Amino acid sequence: MREDEIVEKIIETNRDVKWIRAEIAGIKEDDKELERRVSAIEAQYSPARAGIVSERQVSAGIGAGAGSIAALILRLLGG
Repeated sequence: MREDEIVEKIIETNRDVKWIRAEIAGIKEDDKELERRVSAIEAQYSPARAGIVSERQVSAGIGAGAGSIAALILRLLGG
């Protein structure tokens, strides 16, 4: 392999590593947001609030969680 090819591979690898790190940071942020939503849903289901949560609130929470998971999967697959 020529020296200029080696340098180009190193540069390309460095770009890939930076991109991977940025994607991982984004996934971690999405995970924090998902954890926050799950905690909010769990708080709605606490025994002290039993019967107070409407079906609309539950549906919204489940939809938000499903949307976050879908976004995470798309990001992992490169979408």
